[in-house]
Amino acid sequence: MVLTVVFSVATVFNEWHRYLELFSHFRLQYLGVALLLTLAFLALRWRTYSLAGIATVLLNAWFVVPWYLSPDEPPAAAAEMKLMLSNVLASNPSADRFLELVASEAPDVVVIQEATPSFMAQLGPLDSDYPHRIAEPRDDPFGIALYSKLELESAAVNSSVPMGFPEIIARLTSGDKALNLIATHPVAPIGASNVSSRNLQLDGVAQLAARTPPPLVLIGDLNTTMWGHHYERLVSTAGLRNARAGFGVHPTWPMFMPFAMIPIDHCLVSDDIRVTAFESGPTVGSDHLPIIVTLTFD
Repeated sequence: MVLTVVFSVATVFNEWHRYLELFSHFRLQYLGVALLLTLAFLALRWRTYSLAGIATVLLNAWFVVPWYLSPDEPPAAAAEMKLMLSNVLASNPSADRFLELVASEAPDVVVIQEATPSFMAQLGPLDSDYPHRIAEPRDDPFGIALYSKLELESAAVNSSVPMGFPEIIARLTSGDKALNLIATHPVAPIGASNVSSRNLQLDGVAQLAARTPPPLVLIGDLNTTMWGHHYERLVSTAGLRNARAGFGVHPTWPMFMPFAMIPIDHCLVSDDIRVTAFESGPTVGSDHLPIIVTLTFD
């Protein structure tokens, strides 16, 4: 219990150090452990431990529970779009499960991250349904692609700061309605240098989003959760909100450690977009679960 209390409280101040931010991502786990221990202490009538447990449950619930509460949404709009993000894992040898998921969900737009040349070579079955696309596959984990049923009024691959990883900037049209989309994938925050690079890329894409007219979607494996200081700075600067609000936490990574999974794959939207559904999909052979979002916009 002592460790749960220490980590729960210390990570409130995660802007102080990168290690505190790293451990701030496990709010769901802290809540679950604190709840179980508190129930045990209450059953044993250990008053001091019970009070500490209740306080720890309440602290973590403060961060977790709001994601399950429905936020105020704008009215439904004329154009609807179903969007899927999938980090497919650069070492994933087969696209079969990914293709099965696309076939079953039939999203209007698919964003693929960790898109390698060998993975992209298997996506021929999507050509007829997704005639509009832009891609920059790479042999490292930073290849990216966008497949769309909607027309691309414009699309470009931007070189992000500070490491030059590709990010997609596109304007999609549905009839007379248009929506801007940015897809980005910062480096994993492993080591001080990568933490700094991730933060610089998040800052850069936040400033890009702030300059981009709405309606706007910013989507990607951002390598941070909603409880990290740099995520909070991103959404504040960009003026966006998380599409999972009201639908739950939906952890997406790592599949190889189910009890430690955290939500690092995000879809952020401008305030004029209404989110009508948010869910995580089944595994596609990656260490990430895909996310599937339905939204409406004018």
